[in-house]
Amino acid sequence: MQFYFIKHSINPGDKYVSFEADSNLELVLKGESFRKIYYQGEFETDFISGYYGFSSKAKDFFLSLHIQHLEFVPVTVHHIKWEESMEIYLMKVNKEIDAVDYEQSDLFQLSDKHIRGIDKLVFVKDINESVFKLKNLHHSITVSETIKNKITEQGLKGFEFIPVEKYRF
Repeated sequence: MQFYFIKHSINPGDKYVSFEADSNLELVLKGESFRKIYYQGEFETDFISGYYGFSSKAKDFFLSLHIQHLEFVPVTVHHIKWEESMEIYLMKVNKEIDAVDYEQSDLFQLSDKHIRGIDKLVFVKDINESVFKLKNLHHSITVSETIKNKITEQGLKGFEFIPVEKYRF
């Protein structure tokens, strides 16, 4: 089965929370206090923050899949230029698996085992999850081809899908 990393894709004018503000969203997920979070843009989209902040429509889509290890944390973000706010939903994936085939992959890891660089990534063959976090790779959500196709069929905007074997950093 093919797997993809989901990535936040911003088109000109789309509503989005900037990369710099994403660290505040991480605090929200940890239940810690955070500063006021701002967004910019004016066009509706469904993937609003690189830290997995989604629209209500995207949240409802993921909830409709009945995946037990997904939860959503609501947070209010405020427009940077005018008096407007909106609710976004941070997706917390509570399933982390070690899906890497270390024999076939070319990775850079330090002693803490976290992946710091990828030249070639290959997954093991027997993955039975459709949405998960990859163990030792920060800020990654992996989806199956089935989920990718459903996201596309639903017309959800702001998603980019990177095949695992083409993912580099």
